[in-house]
Amino acid sequence: MSTNPTPSHSSLKRKELRRARRYKVEGATLRVAWLGLTGSLRVAQNARVLNISEFGMALELPEAAQVGSRVKLQSDKHKLLGEAAIRHCRREGSRYIIGVEFTDALRWKAPEEPVTEPITLTDLG
Repeated sequence: MSTNPTPSHSSLKRKELRRARRYKVEGATLRVAWLGLTGSLRVAQNARVLNISEFGMALELPEAAQVGSRVKLQSDKHKLLGEAAIRHCRREGSRYIIGVEFTDALRWKAPEEPVTEPITLTDLG
């Protein structure tokens, strides 16, 4: 077991590739429609948002999603209706974590003031 507190090269490299800071999100869910691994349309009414940045977010889904395909995101509460591209999908226990990159004009604006995480989700647009 390593006692070295220094992050690994791969984790540092991964963080450097991100264009914007990710914020942990608490208590936010979205309606998500995506293509399953067989190409069939899947829908989750209450997909949990795990984190968000100005360019994308991580979501928890009950089934796997096709990397490279589009996902539709919708929330009346958060005034959201848009699409994102699925960049990664990994299994975590009985759920799947997907990372999506917002497409078209869909963006989220990070808070300007200092924040304590987790944050509550604000409107996207």
